[in-house]
Amino acid sequence: MTVGNNEGQLALIMEQMRMSMSGLCDALSVTSVVASGEPSLTPLDIEITSTTSLAVVSVEGSINGNLMVALLEGASPDITTSEALVEELESAMDSMSQVMDSEIGAPAPASGAPTIAPDVSVPLLVDGAVVGAVLLFVAPATEAAAPAEPAPAEPEAAAPAAAPPAPAQAAPTFNPLSTPKQMDALAGVQMEVTIEVGRTSLPIGQLLQLQPGQIVELDREVGSPLDMFINGTLLARGEIVVVDDQFGFRVTSVVATD
Repeated sequence: MTVGNNEGQLALIMEQMRMSMSGLCDALSVTSVVASGEPSLTPLDIEITSTTSLAVVSVEGSINGNLMVALLEGASPDITTSEALVEELESAMDSMSQVMDSEIGAPAPASGAPTIAPDVSVPLLVDGAVVGAVLLFVAPATEAAAPAEPAPAEPEAAAPAAAPPAPAQAAPTFNPLSTPKQMDALAGVQMEVTIEVGRTSLPIGQLLQLQPGQIVELDREVGSPLDMFINGTLLARGEIVVVDDQFGFRVTSVVATD
């Protein structure tokens, strides 16, 4: 594991890689559908040769490091060189940057196998066969030093002017999924969204006697915000609106996550 990146950071990186791979696979215009396998912390057993199409992309943000995309010989009749692979990847950079919450540079051709093992490896598959890989080389994270205890000031002594702090290379910042930019990434992931108007409890006998036209009183007052649940987890609150003769939901607040 790259120096300075703890298990929690690596787990978040793995999830961002998993979510961003669909955009990358969609950009590869090959004869067969390319899918991504599960990200792995161990290197893939693939052989990168002089005929492998390679592209490298720099990443800065919640992930700092470099991505290398490799497409093995014969994987695609349309992508036979590193330059062709770069052209295919350019359309994927924007969607990937939103999911990774990072600035992703323009892809550039690369040649030769990497001399170090990647931190995260994602296989690219066609009909279950490995035709390439996405390799992530995470930059070392700098651990912030603990602040020193301030010395007590001497009476009636002028405190010396504090020198401006030297710029430090901060460790990558990992934002919760409740930030607006990363919520955009949910647009490409199928998740069950439930808007809850209210709740109540009824005895079974009363439930069995329900008839059309009866009114069930809920526990929410008129004008109170409604709850949005994502896969059963409360994520946001808002209000019902009408959009083109259909109901919609306007988010007014996002529930903070620890």
